[in-house]
Amino acid sequence: MKKLCLCLALMSHCAVAADLPSASPESQGIDSAQLDAVLKDIQASGAAIDSVLIMRNGKVVLESYFYPYRRDVLHPQFSVTKSVTSSLAGITLAANKLSGLNQPIAPYFAALLKSEPQKGAITIGNLLDMHSGLAWYPLTSNDPESSNFQLRQSKNWQQYVLQQNMDDEPGRTFSYNNGNYVLLAGILEQAWGQSLQATAQQQLFAKLGIANSTWQKDPQGHNIGETGLALTTRDMAVLGQFWLQDGVWNQQRILPVGWIANLFSDTRAAQSAGYRRGFWVNLSEQYFQAAGSFDQFIRVEPQHQLVIVMTGKVAEQISTQSTLNQLHRIAQGGAPLAANQQAQQQLAKTIASVGQAPFVTNTRELGKSWYGKKWRFATQPLGISAVSFKPDPNDAAAIVWEVDAGWVKNEWPVGMDGRYLEKRDRNGQTLQVRGRWLNENTLEIKTQYAEEAWQWKYRFDFNADGVTASYSDNVTGEIQTAFGR
Repeated sequence: MKKLCLCLALMSHCAVAADLPSASPESQGIDSAQLDAVLKDIQASGAAIDSVLIMRNGKVVLESYFYPYRRDVLHPQFSVTKSVTSSLAGITLAANKLSGLNQPIAPYFAALLKSEPQKGAITIGNLLDMHSGLAWYPLTSNDPESSNFQLRQSKNWQQYVLQQNMDDEPGRTFSYNNGNYVLLAGILEQAWGQSLQATAQQQLFAKLGIANSTWQKDPQGHNIGETGLALTTRDMAVLGQFWLQDGVWNQQRILPVGWIANLFSDTRAAQSAGYRRGFWVNLSEQYFQAAGSFDQFIRVEPQHQLVIVMTGKVAEQISTQSTLNQLHRIAQGGAPLAANQQAQQQLAKTIASVGQAPFVTNTRELGKSWYGKKWRFATQPLGISAVSFKPDPNDAAAIVWEVDAGWVKNEWPVGMDGRYLEKRDRNGQTLQVRGRWLNENTLEIKTQYAEEAWQWKYRFDFNADGVTASYSDNVTGEIQTAFGR
């Protein structure tokens, strides 16, 4: 395997995130026609993939955004956040603000561990590698019995994690546990005397040219070490290239030597279900990746100098792993290929096409019999007490969806010709809405937040007696119904 440091010569070309160098796929040994075919397959499948970006030899060879996602929108990272938090732990070690990975956590949580001192023997390295021994029940996050659900309901997240039982001695067994990175974030905040986000911006993002990010906080105001970070797709690629270079950027070492390069040689990876320092490590194929829920990936393969980024709103990652693997195989390429202007032009055309709203016949007039009426729901599905619809007077291919939630009323523009129309909600997030009349009595509406991964689907079946509303999301998949008059 080539050493990661072989790509250091490329660093001068990657000074800032906004100025990533690009090259044709063929110049990097990749067939444009094969990339084009994958993009078309993604579009045809309807998979909720938001973006794909591939870098080879430090150059962007593919960058594609699927409508309605855009290049400048921050994307939630979910558990990709853990890989960034891990990097911040490495930076903290390099700054001598931690004594080492074998350092026990006891001094950082003395007050919370008074009655359970045995948990203080857990080390920083145990947290990084998911070997803390703390019990965690990773059922679906919306299951009230799951540790993730209960964590989010608690008022003090660090306290909740430390109150969990011990399943094993620290350092013995792997167990994927979000609580480990909640504790790690708390340690890093104490080490630097400031928020995790402030440390990330000063010690990592600013040096990589990452200027725009957000990071959610827990109820006590701590940045969440296991999730909550949001970045653009290009900045995710920058992180991938940074990791490919073993934590060196612009000839400056930011991570300790071998922090990334040793992921493959360290035997702990084989003992921990392939998880090491915040990354999933594939020892057989020699790549590692930061991975998050809803299809967020930063895959790094040193041998072929590859960084592959994928973002999405896919509830089950396994459904798009095959697409990621297909892109990986294509991008491994080989020696430079002969220039293929026709294939490159077709690829550019497809990239432009998938980034635009699909052409769909405007169905607004089909539902004209039901406009201007209001239906009230006794059961208040999703907190909605009443709805009504009317034509948008300013857009011939849109309607206005009036939603009465009791304590607040909203009007949402709904594109009826394939477009998502946007409006900011009271929290400043952008809700995107589009719909279509399936027939004269049935309206389907899809909504999603530009800055989040959740999607909702509504169906309204109208008749003389009232309306039956059914709705589902991409998290639970459950379909619920309510009747309105």
